[in-house]
Amino acid sequence: MILIVGLGNPGKEFKKTRHNIGFEIINEIQKELFFPSFIRKFNGVYSKKYIFNQEVILFKPMKFMNLSGNPTQQVFNFFNIENTDNLVVFHDDLDLEFPIIRCKTIGGHGGHNGIRNIIGIFGEKFNRIKVGIKNSFYNDNNIPADKFVLANFSDEELDKIKLLKKKITNNLELIVNKNFCSFKSKI
Repeated sequence: MILIVGLGNPGKEFKKTRHNIGFEIINEIQKELFFPSFIRKFNGVYSKKYIFNQEVILFKPMKFMNLSGNPTQQVFNFFNIENTDNLVVFHDDLDLEFPIIRCKTIGGHGGHNGIRNIIGIFGEKFNRIKVGIKNSFYNDNNIPADKFVLANFSDEELDKIKLLKKKITNNLELIVNKNFCSFKSKI
């Protein structure tokens, strides 16, 4: 069994923000791979399906970003996920250019408070798929990080995100099988 978590903030006002890219990816996977409707539980929403020879749980914590760890732990424990090798977290990364993807299996939070909160519960060893959100506007205008991550993507960026979400969904089997190097090369 594998738990795939997308980080974001609940609420319509955050829907198209850079910080919510994790939610957007989980929504795309759920829709395009015909997962059942989300069920509200564990201070979040989840959907579960047997796919690619594995039970896969998609999860979106519905606490705010900085409190993602406890809801993730609730679903992890409820479904008796074997270990953190079976935990994958999609999240935004302000240190990476948009829309670069990086996979990481161990390490620190890199200033990301949602990841910091998850590390506080699970430790540093779990799989992360980081989606770069930095762009030239951020680089050139000295915008505070907290303001930038809560700003909406531009229309041009939204078009690129559609393509990125499609590529991720089309290659989800590589994530489920923990073949992150091959996954990254396909994106």
